[in-house]
Amino acid sequence: MPSPTRSLSLRSARDFVTERALPKTTGNRVGLELEWLTRSPGAAVTLSELRDLLSSPLPSRSTITFEPGGQVEISTPPLDGCSNAVRAAAVDSDLLRRKLRASGVQTVGLGLDPVRSEDLVTDQDRYVAMRAFFDARGPAGARMMCTTAAVHVNVDAGSDDEGMRRWRLAHRLGPLFVAAFSNSPLVYGRPSGWRSARYSAWLDIDPTRTSPAVDGWASYALAANVMFIRTRDTFVALDEDMPFARWIDEGHELGFPTADDLEYHLTTLFPPVRPHGRLELRMFDMLPEPWWRAPAVIASTLLHDRDVGARAWEIAAPVASKWTEAARYSLTHPQIAAAARDCFALALEVMKCDAESERVAQTFYERYTARGRSPADDRLIEFTTAGALYPADETVEAV
Repeated sequence: MPSPTRSLSLRSARDFVTERALPKTTGNRVGLELEWLTRSPGAAVTLSELRDLLSSPLPSRSTITFEPGGQVEISTPPLDGCSNAVRAAAVDSDLLRRKLRASGVQTVGLGLDPVRSEDLVTDQDRYVAMRAFFDARGPAGARMMCTTAAVHVNVDAGSDDEGMRRWRLAHRLGPLFVAAFSNSPLVYGRPSGWRSARYSAWLDIDPTRTSPAVDGWASYALAANVMFIRTRDTFVALDEDMPFARWIDEGHELGFPTADDLEYHLTTLFPPVRPHGRLELRMFDMLPEPWWRAPAVIASTLLHDRDVGARAWEIAAPVASKWTEAARYSLTHPQIAAAARDCFALALEVMKCDAESERVAQTFYERYTARGRSPADDRLIEFTTAGALYPADETVEAV
């Protein structure tokens, strides 16, 4: 909570952010976060009922969280290598989804729900204040909070030099990942003109907290607007833009920020590559079974293998800034398609994961990337030919 007197300087704040961004780690751990949209065609299931249903621990120790639109997410612990992370995610997600199905709740592997309302299903102070902050700036924030779902791939930073190499490479490859794994072309029951309408929603909300942080994390964090100020009793959303650095310098009627406020501020920043003890890659739309394995295999391989990463760095250079084009056109964009095809082929040559996940990644590449397609193209075909808003079958026969 804020202090009545100034307790942070800009220098101490920069040091605080930097120390927590990319600490030295073992270098080879991977963690996965899988987030599903949920549907209950029968009687609606409340968030409290979901919590009760999923209150038992998962066998691979993944944590379960619930997002403000009713999305359900599992997060594996950081584990040595891609194989262990994917196995943990597969075991825990299978159990979670079977529990939900047995209670009449369907999980949906899409990046954005094409028909769900943008109403909160929670009254938690954090989410109510977040919604107020976004609503003051346009409708995209509500869409992001309540109707989107993603795959997040987390990789260790490694040593100081290795961490910076992976940080820069993740940003260089980011547009390729957005494009190749796009899976959300429908909004409000019709084609939106974007292959990844999920990522387009992120592009449309406060850019100080969602644009790529390519110029350095500490500078980015201090330039980002304060979303809300926590008091003893509640969260106070800010209507006016106030970068965190200004809060340090000028204060607010509620006080000056503390280190605790700065640490909490970092949890409200959502760039496509977020460093918080690891590199969290947040640019992948959620995918149906078993396709979520493909971004885990391909991304972790490209970031872990120095030789392959160096070659991918050069290949991706011409499209490194094309985040918007990637979300709008996916692999119908010729330059992005060529770069994704070549970079992913490099990863497939040296990938080291469990056999099933390697087969999934290879099949995904052959079915989509090598042909200049993404899963969003399947969604558009299903909508055009049958009016389908959701994938016909939650399990895709891939291997």
